[in-house]
Amino acid sequence: AYSAIVTEIMRRDPDGAVLAFADMMKKGIVMPAHFVDDGWHAGANADPGNGKPANLFGDYAAVADSIGVYTTNDYANIVDVLVKRWDIEHVAVRSGEAAEAQAFLMKHSERIRRLADITMERRLRDRKRGKNKSAAFSWVFKREVSLM
Repeated sequence: AYSAIVTEIMRRDPDGAVLAFADMMKKGIVMPAHFVDDGWHAGANADPGNGKPANLFGDYAAVADSIGVYTTNDYANIVDVLVKRWDIEHVAVRSGEAAEAQAFLMKHSERIRRLADITMERRLRDRKRGKNKSAAFSWVFKREVSLM
């Protein structure tokens, strides 16, 4: 339904739709699970260097990405699908601002992939150097799990 609604918005208000899509991509999509808290993880995995509490979703996402369950490249693929489905390249925008947003959207998935590559290179470099970041998760009996 969401895709069909946006398709219709693209037809009725191309500039507004492209600007809204680009704005959403620039701000990032916060997954609902981002706010999940088990009441244990943040305190148990606080960074001793700065005392900052750990983020359950952030740590979970790091594990999922590192083992290939849901990766940054998967997210880039989803962006590609939406850009193609809504034919962003050929949307007849009128304003310069919308044209800039359109250009941003056409390159956005590649930016995401470059960031994924940089993250993977850092992860591999850190592994080679013997660095390992881990976190314990309550639902796996509070065992440490590598975040890399």
